[in-house]
Amino acid sequence: MTHARVAVTHYCERTSDLFWAEPINAVTNLIFVLAAAVLIRTLRRMNEPFYQVWDLWLITVLLSAIGIGSFLWHTLANSWAELADVVPISLFITLFLFSFLVRILQFRMAWVVFWLLFFHAVNFYLLSILPSDMLNGSVFYLPTWIGLWVLVVNCKIIDLKCGNRLIIAASVFTISLVFRTVDQTICDSWPLGTHFLWHLLNGLTLYLVMNVLLINKMRYNQTES
Repeated sequence: MTHARVAVTHYCERTSDLFWAEPINAVTNLIFVLAAAVLIRTLRRMNEPFYQVWDLWLITVLLSAIGIGSFLWHTLANSWAELADVVPISLFITLFLFSFLVRILQFRMAWVVFWLLFFHAVNFYLLSILPSDMLNGSVFYLPTWIGLWVLVVNCKIIDLKCGNRLIIAASVFTISLVFRTVDQTICDSWPLGTHFLWHLLNGLTLYLVMNVLLINKMRYNQTES
């Protein structure tokens, strides 16, 4: 059984239905795998019992899965490859928010569950009322962008040490979203498009937000010792 391709016109670089129709968009997904490899090395050096850092390991695995899924999307460009692209991203966002609420903001589990449900409810509402092709599809990431800046404000209000690092991550994410959004508007003048820059900067963003969690864990260990 064959799967219909659904992404042929989504990106400047793709002008056919060939596997390597988007070589730059496909290859730049390596940034996610490389970021995950660096984070795995850091986690191994921490030498923590798995039950204490299970969420950090799982987020790191999801980071690698994002790269693999996006590679499949930009090569196979069919319906199941789209799921392979979107699902790891959604899981990464959810688990990162969970870990941030628990590890950084130190919320009780009832509040963690509340804010997770609230985030997804807002996410679902916004995506249901806004056109899916709005901002060249970047509307999918709008709730996450808002949520990340909300976390920045929280860190600054509470005066947590993670605030400045999170500002850098949120700023890089903002720039990456701009590149993702303008991709199709510049096809005539720049056929390669800018989606590959979204990959590179988004990979950096996810690495930076994970570092916030890792550094917080290392500081906690130092305090305990």
